[in-house]
Formats: sequence, structure tokens, C-alpha cells
Amino acid sequence: MTYQVLTDESPGKMPLPVPPSQVWIISTLEIAVSWQDDHHLMLVHPSYPLAGQRNSPPHDEGYWAPPFVAYPVPIEFSPPTTAGSLLQLATDAAGRIDIERDLNHLAYQMGLRDTQLRRRSPFLELKVSPRSPSTVKAYYILRHGLVGVDASSSRNLADPEQRRGYVFLPLRGYLTATEVRPGEEHGRSERWFLGKPLMSNVEYVLQEEMRRLVISEEGLDVPPELFHRKERGVLCVVDLAGYGTALRYAFEHMHTFSTTADRAQDEFRRQVAHELHTMLGDLGTTQAQFAGDGFVAAFPERAFTNTTALITNIVTRWEALVGLIERLNGSIRAPEKRVGTRMVLHQGDYSYGRIAGARSFAAAFDGTAVIEAVRLEQGLATASKERSAPMFASLPRRSHLVAVSGQLAEQVKPSESGSPFGAWTALGETSLTAKEYEGDAFVYQVRTAETERPSPAGETR
Repeated sequence: MTYQVLTDESPGKMPLPVPPSQVWIISTLEIAVSWQDDHHLMLVHPSYPLAGQRNSPPHDEGYWAPPFVAYPVPIEFSPPTTAGSLLQLATDAAGRIDIERDLNHLAYQMGLRDTQLRRRSPFLELKVSPRSPSTVKAYYILRHGLVGVDASSSRNLADPEQRRGYVFLPLRGYLTATEVRPGEEHGRSERWFLGKPLMSNVEYVLQEEMRRLVISEEGLDVPPELFHRKERGVLCVVDLAGYGTALRYAFEHMHTFSTTADRAQDEFRRQVAHELHTMLGDLGTTQAQFAGDGFVAAFPERAFTNTTALITNIVTRWEALVGLIERLNGSIRAPEKRVGTRMVLHQGDYSYGRIAGARSFAAAFDGTAVIEAVRLEQGLATASKERSAPMFASLPRRSHLVAVSGQLAEQVKPSESGSPFGAWTALGETSLTAKEYEGDAFVYQVRTAETERPSPAGETR
């Protein structure tokens, strides 16, 4: 079946290659926002493909689409068979719906107010359903542009922390930001953006430069600073020492007759990843970037007002994570193959959100304090491995270490129950160096049962 677009210029008696099994009205809300002398069309990801469908597409990505409202059009006795009868059925149904009211309701749910809409040229599509590729459907695309909105709600357009999942397709750079791939199930090629195909109605609209220009000219100016938030707070950097070595050990030695090597390795990895994510969830922050066996996280002062209480909570939760690591280490007979941990706590100014504005597709960190925290962790890793200071000379090969920057240490005041680090071994203050950065930090060792036992003869320290 060949994908077809029908407009008012299509001959009314033109037969449809396949009568549609369903007819839908799709009322789209085209929203363009400014960023660095270009406008970008907001897109959402409304649905993944339905499972168990025959003739499912070779990808499992779903499609990018504008925000929209959908209405099924009743087919009374038989489906339309010509372009004219299909267009008549769709336009009659659209005339009975207060579409602009529903679009304003959609905009309200998006956090927008005092919205101004402008109608744009509609068209009909006849195609394989993107969610159910075994059926052919017709879609009457009614386009509306959002051309005005109250400035106080503009942050809801920027979606700085990616909570709404918006992505922004550049209009001037449309051809270079997308690529064409074959799409056999539709009988046509598809244009992809950020690893997913564009819905066909988006591609049809944007294929004409004049339509892209109109959308841009009626776009909304969103201040660049709304795409991320400037913060001050506690920064936490975590990394595991010897994680790759432990995974290889799990693969080579921890399988049994009933558990394969791959499964043993996956279970080890899954438990660690689950605990890292659960730790931050329990502490209550969503500002985080994960990378395999570690993360960078932040606790903004506007939400975590008591720094000492926050550090106490982090310390308590960290001890639970170390406990899990030690239980996993108990299955590793070779001490040099076990996992150690490093955590750095710092404080300072940073930014979090869409650091690259409309071209960001994930929330991220920026700022000097973030770089300092990461460099402190790298410096701690190097110092503990190379024994560059006396405090590290007698530590076990895989220790559990925490470094608190001098700047943050000044903000943490002992409570009635003592210092948050009271149960840990204080190794002292030292200078940690990584690349071009050097900073002072107070280093602690988390006590474990293994820490208290003498090292076996011959163990590498």
C-alpha cells in the first residue's frame, strides 16, 4: 500500500487504493520556540508500538509528533472509497467538534495560559497505522499554531528538567538534523530525528521550506535562561573501584549448574545499579546523571535547606550501599577482585537542565563546582591507588572512601549526636589533584567488618 496525502485539490472521484478501516481527526498544536537565532518545533513521544501486532515495523521506537488531540470519526455502513467521500466524512465530523476549545484544554494541561491559536492548512493522510501496522487508517490533520502565550508560563515550554519529555526539532537546520531511512511498511521512506522517526504528518508539513518559514515567523520567543536553572547546593559524586574487575570475576567464577555466567554477571550489575538509583530516590533528589557504576547528583539548597541534616542522611544511606557492596564482595574469594567505593561531597553554584537549550535532549549539569567535584573524585581515585599520601599507605586495596571538600566541611556543624561522620575512620585532610585542578578535602574510611579484620598474608595493600 502506498502512503498518500490528500488535499482540497485532490480529485473528488479519485479512488482510494485501500478503503480505511478507521478514520481519525488529529488536531495538532504546532509550537515553535526560539533558541540561538533559530526556531525549533516542539515534539512529543505519544506512544510506543503496540505489542503483538502483525507486520510490526522493524524498529521499536515509536514516532515523534506534535502535541495533539485525537477524535474517532464514526463510519456508518461502509468505509469511504474515494478522496471526495473521505474528505466529506472527515470535514462533516470536524464541524461538529469544538476543536479550539479542546486545544486550549490541551495547552492548559501543558501549563500554558492565555494562549492564542492560528489555523493552518489541513490535509488528509491515508496510511498504515503507526501503532497497528496491520491496519490502514485515514487521518484528517487539522493544524493549529500556538502564536501567543502568557510569558509567566514560558518555562513550561522550555521543559528545563525534561519532565515533560519534549524534544525540539530545528526548523532552519531541519535537513541536517534529520536523516532519511527506508520504511517498507508504509511504502515510503521515513525521516528520523534523535534516533526515532517523525510522524508522517510532521514530515509532510516540514518538507516545504515555506511552511517551515511560516512556523518560524509565528514562533514564540523563550528566554534562554529558562532552559535550565541556576542553583546552589551540595554536589555528590560516586564511583566504584574495581567494578569491571568484579564483573569479570562474576562471569568467570560465580556461575553454577543452574546459573549461567551471563546471568551471574547481570545479577551483580543489576543489584549495584538498583542500589545506586534507590539511594538517590530515598534521598529525594531528581538532579542526577548516571554513568555505569557511578553518578553525579545535586541537592539544591532551595529544597534541602538544612545542610547538616542532608549530609547526615547521605551518610546513613551511603552506609547501606556499602553494606550491599560488602555482601557482594563476600562472594568474591580473591580480595584483589573485590569492589571498593568512593564518594565526594562538595558545595557550590551550578546549573542543571537543558544546558544546550532547545538542542538538549537530556537534562545535564554545568558549572565550576560540578567540575571541581568530579576532579576531587578523580584525585581521590589516583591518590588511593598510587598511595600518594601517608593516609592511604596502609589501606586495603578495595576500600570505601569518602572525601568532603574543605568548603563543604565548614558548613557541616556537629549536632547533639555528634558529627555525621562520627562512625567512620577519619584519615585526615589532604590535597587531591586531577588534571589542572587541586583542592583540599577531608577523607574518611567507612568501617566494615572487613576493615576491622587483619589483612591475610600476602594480600596486596
